[in-house]
Amino acid sequence: MLKRLLLAICILLVFACVVQAAAMRKGPYLFYPGDNTEMTVLWQVDDTAVCTLEWGLDETYSIGSVESSEYGEDHQHKFTISGLTPGSKYYYRVILGTEEHVGTFVAAPEENAASLKFLAHGDTRTYPEDHDRVDAGMAGAFTADPNYQTLALLTGDWVGSGTSEGDWDEEFFGDEVYSNSLYLQANLPFNGCIGNHEALGPTLYDKYWPYPYVDGYYWSFEYGPALFLVIDQYDEKLTKNSSQLAWIENQLATTDKEWKFLQFHEPGYSAGGGHRDNTIVQKLIQPLCEQYGVDIVFAGHNHYYARCEANGIQHITAGGGGAPLRDPEPDYSEYVVTCRKAHHFCQVEIDGDELYFEAWDVNEANSVPLIDSFTISHASP
Repeated sequence: MLKRLLLAICILLVFACVVQAAAMRKGPYLFYPGDNTEMTVLWQVDDTAVCTLEWGLDETYSIGSVESSEYGEDHQHKFTISGLTPGSKYYYRVILGTEEHVGTFVAAPEENAASLKFLAHGDTRTYPEDHDRVDAGMAGAFTADPNYQTLALLTGDWVGSGTSEGDWDEEFFGDEVYSNSLYLQANLPFNGCIGNHEALGPTLYDKYWPYPYVDGYYWSFEYGPALFLVIDQYDEKLTKNSSQLAWIENQLATTDKEWKFLQFHEPGYSAGGGHRDNTIVQKLIQPLCEQYGVDIVFAGHNHYYARCEANGIQHITAGGGGAPLRDPEPDYSEYVVTCRKAHHFCQVEIDGDELYFEAWDVNEANSVPLIDSFTISHASP
């Protein structure tokens, strides 16, 4: 009788462990921390668990293996893989009990690289199905051309409410998110900026995106031939004497990179239809762009595609990542070059002293999916 009782207890304990086994809640997902020998992998589990992260040059994952324990107070895991060979493709997997979650990434190129391809989008909030179609287009871009498996910019408004765990679960990560978005997160690092929907209230933004911030939510990174500045328009008000503005100028003045890009949420030059042009950008950031030769400014906030040109600086509104679309106004200002109401993403190709830009509509019913294209040349006349 005692043996039977003990056996029954053991069976119940095993069953309880199976039933209560931790499951993946978010991720795995990636961001590039700014060192071309590193990549950061993150994920969140729905209960306490020890996970294993393995990586290698193929699906044997033979280069490295670590056990990952939790950090913070919500079953999160994070590990920065180091010792990578610039430009090489890596395979990784996260083992969680009987679950296995896989992905790939390409390490950033050599510092003296003269070529680069990358993607950009923004305002992915509110409608996961539309967001998923945009991510399908982006995944298709690097499937067709593996040189686009580098990184993706995201110009803010990731979710409807940055204070809501439910919105992060249902609109960007988690079970309610569609397969293309989950695939993209696992195979392409997202280096984005904070939007107004993340900045309201006690935000969870840095909980899920713990980039190496300088202060507030601004930081920078170099990638091959380019410098990227990620600007925070909310934590610290951009004023004439603010430390963030001084940091922006110092970054632009001291870099030796050929190509320079800015990324923030509220555009200084856009096409109306929702939000007016940000005058702080016009008064304080635009003069620095002109002085130091910024090539493209990426923003979102208005839910459409628009390109404006102000004194030779290209300002892109890439706000069609999944948020409810708005109607742009082609005659909103003298700066508007083109615009379209569309869910979309952008592709940028740098080849030495030439840059090629394209914006693509992801609506399959549109007979003209190419929204816009242009070239910037640094070649001597």
